[in-house]
Amino acid sequence: MKLLLALFALMLAVGAASFWAWRAAPVASPCAERDLAQARSPDGRTLAEVFEKSCGQSVSTHVSLRPAAAPPLARSDVFVAAGTPRVTLLWNDDRKLVVETPADRVLVEESSWRNVGVRLRRVR
Repeated sequence: MKLLLALFALMLAVGAASFWAWRAAPVASPCAERDLAQARSPDGRTLAEVFEKSCGQSVSTHVSLRPAAAPPLARSDVFVAAGTPRVTLLWNDDRKLVVETPADRVLVEESSWRNVGVRLRRVR
């Protein structure tokens, strides 16, 4: 019985120490986002967005897709580049998006999202 009580007290102490460490930890600075451009697919069902994300000294440029009626939290990145390269969005048809950019450091490059094909075209 004493062993059980000692283990319980130890668990409470570990839990209290963990809670204190969590509360005392510095708050991470949130990332800031800045919308740059939007382009709806010709049928109006899909929305492509270009935005910059700044986290401290790090800046990246994103292209995301989402259903046009969905909130911004539903977007999925299909292209991410380091820094702030110029990005142009071109819809070839309802299901084909072309991302034009001179970006040198591409971090994410998806070829599709749901039923939308995505193609990266490097321009200078």
